[in-house]
This record gives sequence, structure tokens and C-alpha cells, in this order.
Amino acid sequence: MPDSSRMIRRIVGSTAGIWLISLLAFCSYCQKKDCVSAWEAGAFGIWMIAVFAISYVLISRIVNKTMERVDDCIQSLIDGQPDQQFSTEEESLLGKFQMQILKLYRIMDRSREMQEQKRGELAEMVADLVHQVNTPLTNIQLYCSFLTQDDLTETDRSQICQVIDSQVEKLGWFADGFGKAARLEGDVMKIRPETQPVLDTVLQAIDQVAPKAQKNGNEVDLLGDKKMNACYDRRWTEEALFNLLDNAVKYGRKESAIVVELTAYSMFVRIDIKNEGDVIPRKDYNKLFSRFYRGDNAALVYEGVGLGLYLARKIIMEQGGYIKVSPWEKKGNIFSIFLRKR
Repeated sequence: MPDSSRMIRRIVGSTAGIWLISLLAFCSYCQKKDCVSAWEAGAFGIWMIAVFAISYVLISRIVNKTMERVDDCIQSLIDGQPDQQFSTEEESLLGKFQMQILKLYRIMDRSREMQEQKRGELAEMVADLVHQVNTPLTNIQLYCSFLTQDDLTETDRSQICQVIDSQVEKLGWFADGFGKAARLEGDVMKIRPETQPVLDTVLQAIDQVAPKAQKNGNEVDLLGDKKMNACYDRRWTEEALFNLLDNAVKYGRKESAIVVELTAYSMFVRIDIKNEGDVIPRKDYNKLFSRFYRGDNAALVYEGVGLGLYLARKIIMEQGGYIKVSPWEKKGNIFSIFLRKR
């Protein structure tokens, strides 16, 4: 369909030409006659009015059709089925308007999809939490019923109380981990990476885990380039580093060293956390960072609920980095954080 603005220009040009020709013809007619009758002057006026009226009707029709097409374009966006009403090949104002509104539609549609995805993830996380919390609650209820028995010895009663206490502590870990996950989900848009030294954040994370490491007999060794910078959010990255160090203490051998090594590459900064202990099978690498996932031995022996690695990976990925795990010379494991330099 021809460009409406071009058609309007043609109508206006044609109208101006007819008006000019008619005016020159009337003036020439007037020069030939000494006196022009009122009827002749009125006829000329009616002719001019008719010319302009026809031009107005034609332009109004073009404008109305154009607005109908604009309305159809907007309605197609509302219906979720974008339909291009104007040619994108011609550099017309309506074509540009259509492209801009289609871009806005795609942005809003993408935002809606992201919101739905976030709601789905949150609902899934709540469902997982309810499922995980159900086990300690059931255990607490069961062991509380045991306490009502009159034939319990003091030793049995003490052991039951210890079990109940451990289950209550597990509920506390769930609440703490879920609170951090929910805060990260809601605070994800507030992550503000900026270029800053890496050493200070690493030292803060080490200081947080130091009491537990000392109790376990672990010494934390810091190696590598201590002057490198990276682009990251300090608050959340410190949380991720603490989670990895906390795991290194919980799952590492007692009286062994935990090594934190810093390495700078051309585009990334690498932070390795190495601990001695049972080597994680390669088949479990993809499961490690899943929410609430814990290995068979870990679930039976160690504290925790399986949210630390999930939170660490999510924090680092939101900043454009990544985490990987690898064996450490057949005597332990290495968890590596990669942060962008800029």
C-alpha cells in the first residue's frame, strides 16, 4: 500500500495546482470582460469550495484508514499476535513508529516471561522447602511422643532430647538458607558489580570461617596474586566465598590445610578453594549446585541442608562469572570461582 503521507502530499499539490489554474483562468476572464456578474463570481467561489471540500474528504479518508491500521497494529499487540501493518522497507514515520512499538512490545513480553519464570522458581523453591522441612517436623513429633512414655530411663530421655535438638537445629539451617535464597531472588536486580580489590573480600570470608576451621584443626593458607582486581558485588560475593569455605571445613579432613589461591587471567580472576577429603565423583558434578542436593554420605554425617553451593553459583552467575569443581591431585577437591575483571 502506498505511503499515506506521500498520497496526502499529492492531493495537496493537486488541489493547489487546480486552485492556481482556476484563479488565473478567472482573472483572465475578468480582464476580457469589464464587469463580472454576481452569478459568475458566485460560481467561481462554489467551484473553489468544491475543490477544497473534495481535497478535505480525500485527506480525511486517508487519515482515517491510516488510524484504523494503527489501531489494528496496537490491537494485534494486545492480542499477543503482532501484525505489521506498515512497510518496514520505506523510511516512513509510520514505519518507524511501528518498529518502535514492536520493540516495546518485545521488551514488555520478555519482562513478563522473566517475571513468570521468577514466580515459578520461587514457587518451586517453596515447594522444595516444605518437602525438606516435613522430615524434621515429623521426627520431632515422633520423638516428642516417645517422651510421654513413663518407662523411659534418664539415658533414653537424654538421647531423645538430643535428637529433637538436632532436628530443631536443622530447621534453623533451613530457615537461614531459605532466607538467603529468597533475599537473593528479590535482591538480584540490586547486585552492583564494581571494580575493586579481591584480597579484602577473601580475607573477610576467611575471618568468618576461621573459628570453625580452628575448632576442626584446619589451617587456611592464602596463596597467589594478592594485588589483583575484579568486577564484583562485595556483599554477595563474600557470601559465596564463605559458603565454599564453610563446605571445605565441614567436608574436609580434620587437621588438614585448606588452600585459597588467587590467580589472574586476561579476562577473569580465579579464586581456588582446595580441601583434603573424599573426592567428589564426576557423575555428581552437575548435581552439586542443585537446590537442597546433598551427597549420600553428607546427608548422614554432616550439618547443612544443601543450599550453600546453590546460593554460591547463583551469586557468581548473576555477576557474569561461573563456578566449577575439579579433583585436587586425588586427595581432595577444588572449587574455583571465576570473576570478570571488568
